[in-house]
Amino acid sequence: QLQSLDLTHNHLTALPESLARLTQLQSLNLEANSLSEVPSWISGLTELQALNVSANRLTTLPESLNQLTELRSFFCAQNELTDLPDSFASLERLEVLLMGSYLGGNPIKNLPKCVRNFSNLKTLTAWSCELSVLPDWLEELVQLNSINVPDNGLTKLPNNIGRLSRLETLNLESNKLTDLPVELCQLKTIKAIQLKGNPLNPELASAYEQSLDAVKRYLRAKAEDQIVLNEAKLILIGEGEVGKTSLLSALRGDDWVEKRKTTHGVEVSIESLVLTHPEGQTEITFNAWDFGGQDIYKHTHQLFFTSPAIYLAVWDPRGGPEKCRVEDWIKLVKHRAYDENRHDDRPRIIVVATRGGPTDRLAHIDEQKIRGEFGDMIVGFCHVDSKPDEQTGERKGIDDLKDLIAATAANIRQVGRTVPKSWKDVLEALRKRSKRDPYISFKKFQALCRRQKVSDELASTYAVILNELGHLIHYADDEVLQDTVILKAEYLSKAMSCVLEDEITKNQNGLVQHARLNEIWDNPARHKRERYPKALHPVFLKLMERFDLSYRVALPQVDAAESSLVAQLVPGGRPEGWQQDWTLQPGMGDAERKRICRIIDTETGRTAEVEGLIYRLIVRLHRYSLGQNNYFDSRHWKTGMILDDGVNGRAFLEEIAGEIHVTVRAAYPDGFLGNLCSEIEWLVDYFWKGLDCRRSVACHPPCKGLHEVKALVETKREGIPKVRCNVCEKFHDIDSLLLAATAKFPLEVVLAELKKVRTELAEVKDGVSGLNTDVRAMIAQANEQFELFLKALTDPAKDGPRLFSFEPVETGFWDKPKWISQKFRLTLWCEHSRLPLPMLTGDKKLGVYEIELTRDWMRQSAPFLKVLCGTLSLALPIAVPAVAAKLAIDAASIEAFQDQVDTGKAFAESLLDAGQKVGDWLSTDDAAELDSGHAMLAQGAMLRELHALLKQKDKTGRFGGLERVQNKRREFLWVHPQFKNEY
Repeated sequence: QLQSLDLTHNHLTALPESLARLTQLQSLNLEANSLSEVPSWISGLTELQALNVSANRLTTLPESLNQLTELRSFFCAQNELTDLPDSFASLERLEVLLMGSYLGGNPIKNLPKCVRNFSNLKTLTAWSCELSVLPDWLEELVQLNSINVPDNGLTKLPNNIGRLSRLETLNLESNKLTDLPVELCQLKTIKAIQLKGNPLNPELASAYEQSLDAVKRYLRAKAEDQIVLNEAKLILIGEGEVGKTSLLSALRGDDWVEKRKTTHGVEVSIESLVLTHPEGQTEITFNAWDFGGQDIYKHTHQLFFTSPAIYLAVWDPRGGPEKCRVEDWIKLVKHRAYDENRHDDRPRIIVVATRGGPTDRLAHIDEQKIRGEFGDMIVGFCHVDSKPDEQTGERKGIDDLKDLIAATAANIRQVGRTVPKSWKDVLEALRKRSKRDPYISFKKFQALCRRQKVSDELASTYAVILNELGHLIHYADDEVLQDTVILKAEYLSKAMSCVLEDEITKNQNGLVQHARLNEIWDNPARHKRERYPKALHPVFLKLMERFDLSYRVALPQVDAAESSLVAQLVPGGRPEGWQQDWTLQPGMGDAERKRICRIIDTETGRTAEVEGLIYRLIVRLHRYSLGQNNYFDSRHWKTGMILDDGVNGRAFLEEIAGEIHVTVRAAYPDGFLGNLCSEIEWLVDYFWKGLDCRRSVACHPPCKGLHEVKALVETKREGIPKVRCNVCEKFHDIDSLLLAATAKFPLEVVLAELKKVRTELAEVKDGVSGLNTDVRAMIAQANEQFELFLKALTDPAKDGPRLFSFEPVETGFWDKPKWISQKFRLTLWCEHSRLPLPMLTGDKKLGVYEIELTRDWMRQSAPFLKVLCGTLSLALPIAVPAVAAKLAIDAASIEAFQDQVDTGKAFAESLLDAGQKVGDWLSTDDAAELDSGHAMLAQGAMLRELHALLKQKDKTGRFGGLERVQNKRREFLWVHPQFKNEY
């Protein structure tokens, strides 16, 4: 009479034939064994409804399995199957078919023909197979509500996929899709489309970053009349006074201007440059960008470097390539715009020598070396004279350069793509408007779109896409910026340049009062067209903060004028008195940890210096500045800074020849050190393509060698305790190199210790001062656990909040061991303050929901729920003292929520199977760092289901008033509105 048999994760190479007698069996799970064949006698188990043979060594399946006509679900992932037998067509009741999962698939190049007969199929999963196409007959599977085909080779989808009227989820991650069929917008049932990891066209990529609704709007617009868009971006780079502006003028055919004024910042041509392809005679329009070459602008230039685009690296032979820093400019482009994972979208660079005849220029530049270092990013080398010959009027080399630019643009994938006619109409209207207005309000932008027969809804999508492509500047998600649309990029760039060139601001090492900014931007000494209206000043200030150019500082005087720091103008050397804030030796009870973040070129393996990295770090890490309460206590300079994170430690950070040296001192320094290194790694990865940040530790003195942390850890895991240094050629103990003397405490230990000191913490107003070293170390460990937990759940945070406590609604719930479903009370927490919403607001109902959850969902979620409640137990005693005085939180309220998370943790533990480890569910690299685990493999699906339930209870979808924000790493957080301005 046995109905279910689970034999997973054994080492079975065969099955005993006696199992054939289990004729009432409905579920047989053989996953993760070593079976090389499925015995034919299984076909006699005719009552089977679920069969799982995944993660074995199967190359074929027996035809006789077609007799399992009651089968509802069949799992066969992680084998070596190349097809399914045609006889499987008789399995007409099949509802779930899994041929591949996130752990691996099968080498199946086409969907098996038998699948066409599965008329009741609801879920089709072929993850990590080798599919190159999906068949047109897929539309016949009318019951399909979920298609999961990530990590395949799909280049397009069948148009008729839009006829699957019940389709709800479509997972297409990590394929080769550039677009979607417009028919998908017809699906009213679709709830999720996953496209991450595809080389999407710019318009679709931008829409996908917004939301599913934006993707639908894009597809609806695409279904309109289509036109071909032959446009490309042309960017001129190089040192000052090498002739960039004169070259652009010559390409346009403008008259020669003697002693032309030097370009400052960035200028975008108002009149587009139109060139004709030398072979196809196709006209291509270029949006030409002319960049100033002064050092002070290089940090801001990189904001505008994009790919794909054509770059003209301009140099003057009279100064020579070294003085003109040709290779440095090419490196700037490579590190900002080149992504090795999107080779087809690489920047194309033409090296152009100006002024003089072509006969003697090749000797001035090592063409072979540049091609060898930068590969096919280098399109060619040209030699031109922008000044017409006095006798013939000819501009030498200009026509050849035009042909090369046009031919290069024709090979860019985005050139020649089709776009909705309304898109082109809006773009043309904006260009006309920009000739007279450098900016407009968003309402006027909508009105302009309406005149092109574009709805307000679609206009919002177009605004985001136009911003992504560099046609305008608009930030829809910012309250200060969302009402302004800047039509001319140079208008903004020149506003930034005015601040960087201001002598008063320079003399104050970047400290500038906002009143002074008003004077700079609205200087009556300048021409009226070069002055900026006061209404734009807050917009410019906000953009400077968004671009990591400045941050607002705190001044000691009560009535001090609002001021900001422009990071590019900080002192060149270490400021006076820095030794008082960073002594030669750590303090009593403090340990010291040091990491060296080596910035290397991933292709050459050589160390690379990153333009503007320290400036960005000064802005991004200002929350740790010594001047948090008084700017004049700050310690930062052009190559480094001193930072402080209270109980988590004090840090000294400095750049030395392309290496960022980070040293942290604290009772428990690892958490703060990890945060700082992660910030550097993320920044390099996000802003400088082709570069890699690798954490290293120094060899023992006096050796100057470095050891990569990742390599040390992997060596240690292999059971090798020592490693040989390439410099001193000695063997060193890995543990001593990593300086892992400070103990890491398991989650349970940290919880127990924090419970002991909860009363002590509550009596200390700021939550950390006056505590002994052991307690400070424990709090630092708790903070690290909390940060790692949120990091592990970064992706699901886009859909909804990650932090909640829960408890059963019924008081006698524990007496019902065989419950099927049960009502739970869920309370949402603010991810900034680490406090529950009712405690923050005083409203006992805000952010509190009663939701009915099944036992099955709770069991699957138990590992996650256990760690979630444990993490909230860590956060609460630390967060409460910091805000208790302001919010007048009573002890009973604190105790009630502490009991709630303790109850939730105990409940989750009761659902876990004996011997089950939470760490088994981990899906992040932080697994090795967490003794008790911090997330589960199915985290995304579980949290998304919970978010859907919350939205059903709260029709507004506002999650108790929590605001979704993004930190500097573009990670989502859900915070109470009073903390929104922190992000």
